[in-house]
Amino acid sequence: MSGQLELADAYDLIYSAASRMMAQEESPLWRLDSRGGGWPEERRAAWRELEAALSASEGPAPHEGEPSDPARHLISRRATGPVDRPITFAEAVAEWEARMAADPGSWEARREPVLDDYLVPGRAVVMPEGHMMTLTFPFSDLINRLAPGRPALKIAGDTAELTRLVHIAADELRAAMGAPAPTPHPVGSVNVARVSHRPSDGGDLRPRYDALFRAAARASENLPTLEYIRETGDASVSPLTTRAAQDVQNLLAGQSRVFWRERHELIDPSVHTTEGVDWPDGQPVPSPVGDEAKLFARSAELGRKPRPPHPGEVRIFREKGDPDHVAISAVRAGILAEILDEYAARIHPGAECGILHFSAYDLTGFINEGIGRELRETYGF
Repeated sequence: MSGQLELADAYDLIYSAASRMMAQEESPLWRLDSRGGGWPEERRAAWRELEAALSASEGPAPHEGEPSDPARHLISRRATGPVDRPITFAEAVAEWEARMAADPGSWEARREPVLDDYLVPGRAVVMPEGHMMTLTFPFSDLINRLAPGRPALKIAGDTAELTRLVHIAADELRAAMGAPAPTPHPVGSVNVARVSHRPSDGGDLRPRYDALFRAAARASENLPTLEYIRETGDASVSPLTTRAAQDVQNLLAGQSRVFWRERHELIDPSVHTTEGVDWPDGQPVPSPVGDEAKLFARSAELGRKPRPPHPGEVRIFREKGDPDHVAISAVRAGILAEILDEYAARIHPGAECGILHFSAYDLTGFINEGIGRELRETYGF
């Protein structure tokens, strides 16, 4: 039994290190539907092999009545449909993308009272620009917390007020869409999310370990060195990816046990935000995640909140009209509310999560680029 446990632990370390290396590349240049970003085909093939090896340990499909596993599922909501079961990261992304593709938009062209583009009640949500910035502020922390391969953790910080305010902000979005009844705080999901499928769980561990070891070695070795990047200016690979690849190689060679790094060594994700550190007086200081509550409290103090469009309100452009407000479609607002609920659930005091599975890669990509970039483009300086 001890030998199997040692193999499982070794597998999970390689899984985390290899997932972290792949996640440093925010665009999946290795996939066949990508243009490749200047990557040679040999490198792309090696990374496709590694993605396949990581995906082989995703775990069984969710079944009816099963509790949500934060390492593989959303924990703030369940799957759409008559069967009560978790919704996987992949299913959530597919659903959100389908909703965005079918979105009729927030405005329509009309001739009355004058020819113009008018916001449509029920299809648009308007809010102060500063409030939109507040609503998207947690995205970076959530993306980092969902990073594939992230080790298991339990929230220990004073985050109760933050998670409450984030959920209120999500409900205010829903109210502006015409759904004024408040939804239950997703803490209920946190309380049942005590299960975790380790990547090493399941059968055929030895062949899966061997396949992952080979794939991680090939993928990590098929990258330019930092010295080569500095000498040639090669921008096809992030230096962060190269550093993560060196950690993978050292781990496989038994030269190091380092398999995960935060953005700064002082960051403890159980109590701090994960984006980085502040440097007051030239010294690194990590930020308590609970301090983010100040942003949402400030919006509440200033009376900032989403609203439906006024009758006859015209489409809002940054280049003209009201420069202090932004408008998004109700579909986008609904997705934003669900992402905020997920953040509220994941940073609630006592919330636990096992090793993040690689399926979180496309989820973080959607939050960052699929909708995040679009929402961030509604404001700016």
